[in-house]
Amino acid sequence: MASPETARLSIAAAMTLGLKPGKFYRNARLGCINLLMEYDDGCRANCQYCGQAAGVSGGPDCKNLIRVEWPSYPLEEVIIATRKAAENDSFIQRVCISALNAPGAPKDLVKMVEAVKAGTGLKVSTLITPSLFKQSDLEMIKAAGAENTTVAVDAATPELFEKLRGRGVKGPHKWARYISGVREAVAVFGNGRKGVGVHLIIGLGETEEEAIGFIQECYDMGARVHLFSFFPEKGSAMENRSQPPMDQYRRVQLARYLIDKEEARFERMRFEAGRLVAFGLPGDRIQSIIQKGTVFMTTGCSGCNRPYANETPAQAMNGLLRNYPFPPGPEDTKIIENQIGIAIS
Repeated sequence: MASPETARLSIAAAMTLGLKPGKFYRNARLGCINLLMEYDDGCRANCQYCGQAAGVSGGPDCKNLIRVEWPSYPLEEVIIATRKAAENDSFIQRVCISALNAPGAPKDLVKMVEAVKAGTGLKVSTLITPSLFKQSDLEMIKAAGAENTTVAVDAATPELFEKLRGRGVKGPHKWARYISGVREAVAVFGNGRKGVGVHLIIGLGETEEEAIGFIQECYDMGARVHLFSFFPEKGSAMENRSQPPMDQYRRVQLARYLIDKEEARFERMRFEAGRLVAFGLPGDRIQSIIQKGTVFMTTGCSGCNRPYANETPAQAMNGLLRNYPFPPGPEDTKIIENQIGIAIS
């Protein structure tokens, strides 16, 4: 069996739907049910940081993605379980369906969006690859009931993209096509920063200046950036690469927030040797934003909070929670303040 008849569920989603046992650290809750399409031949892309890469998986098994395995279920079973769970828990707001790089994905995604929307009544998001999905495909996805779509560009520069996803690893993806895909998505779903998202992974080898510059470019195109912190996927080509330093990630999070809220622009920030040293705003304003804590929560579509997707629960217990799946408390903000790594004055 394969999509659209079946789909893979994140372990967090399977736990939330009662299909797998388990509890979340600090009683976190999941707001978005994440589905992943599946095919007998697996994904044809070869992204070096991904557990689904063709050179790693060699087939349909999802050995590791965003730290965990993704078990397979009949789509109808997932829809029924999601509808029941959402009826009992209003915190569950949406379903996100991620496409693989597989020939039948565009048409199959349309069918899955239609089925999930009709069967759950929840908001439906999609994650697509412009290597396969054209603007006409996005129009059909929207007509099927998708509220928005996201493009996982992942890498902040053309050079990194080609090295990790494109010609450098015999992958099908091209930077120019992905950027065109973002623009096409904005044309279909609207320029308002709610219709189109761009995934960006921090820690693939970019500088802070490169990452924040790309974030600004995305917002200028009309898309909203969803930040991830690199986590070494077991079995992937980058399984031995270290996570980015916490201070680096915190600074990029804060810069992204300022751009998102239109309080600052990349051009007003100051960098030294690629490292962010000034945000372009008065220190008291930066301090008040840090104290709120929300800037360090998971970024994504409304309702998406991806508990512990970028760190292990053990790391979270030791103050290394990169994307908070809930509003940080006073003790959390004290930890965060010490992780920024530059003087705020």
